[in-house]
Amino acid sequence: MDLHQSILGGGALPAGVSPALKTEQAALVTGLAVATLETLRSRGGGPRFVRYGRRAVRYRMDDLAAWMATRSVSSTSEAIAA
Repeated sequence: MDLHQSILGGGALPAGVSPALKTEQAALVTGLAVATLETLRSRGGGPRFVRYGRRAVRYRMDDLAAWMATRSVSSTSEAIAA
């Protein structure tokens, strides 16, 4: 079982549907702390997220992957995309 399957509990989604992850699951995917994702949500600069209500927040796997790709660098002196 790969990381995505273990995060989703082994459930299958229809083709073309990006999983909607809770903050705790998104933290596992990104390697960031839950508190870091929460801070990025309020200050901006983090991955896109879906808000279903006042407290229900989810991250689409595709959005996490796209955000991480924009932060990929090859040296510490290289600037990341803003």
